[in-house]
Amino acid sequence: MSGDKGLKELCGEILVTRVIRRVRERVDEVLLVVSSEGQREAYSGFVDEDVKLLVDLYSEGSPLVGAITGFKLARGEYAFMAACDMPFISAEVVETLFDEAEGHDGAVFQWPNEWIEPLLAVYRVKSSLKKALELYRAGDLRVRRILQNLPDVKMIPMDNLKAMDADLHSLFDADTEDALREAERILKKGE
Repeated sequence: MSGDKGLKELCGEILVTRVIRRVRERVDEVLLVVSSEGQREAYSGFVDEDVKLLVDLYSEGSPLVGAITGFKLARGEYAFMAACDMPFISAEVVETLFDEAEGHDGAVFQWPNEWIEPLLAVYRVKSSLKKALELYRAGDLRVRRILQNLPDVKMIPMDNLKAMDADLHSLFDADTEDALREAERILKKGE
């Protein structure tokens, strides 16, 4: 996709503002982590003043670096993590993840083949930051490795997500022009 995907329009709304709007009621604070000062400036014109715009602390530019940046500045015990191009995240899904994470190191949806969805997950901030920093120092920038390496993560069967979101739209990733057009089609059909 050409340009910054988070700033693409989806049916008249900037993609990242749609994601924020859909999760805002279920979180105490919104941290938006971007990769550069230029990107921070570009996003500042599209998000509310109460959204904390943070620039990655390290230059590698991966979701793991974004997670470290967010975890270091998050105030709560738990943090929900999502990508800026996931326009159909359900508030019910976010609430379920927080409920399931309570008393654990996190909660994430897991496919039958044991693959997890780390960009639709809740992380216990303190233990996740420690593990993310260990992974970063080891050169492993895969964000899913945080949850895979914590001792007490609630793995939620994908069928539980399907019960709330039959079409799994909460996992929809508008990361290409074709996917963005598909998202527009879904919205226009009212799905």
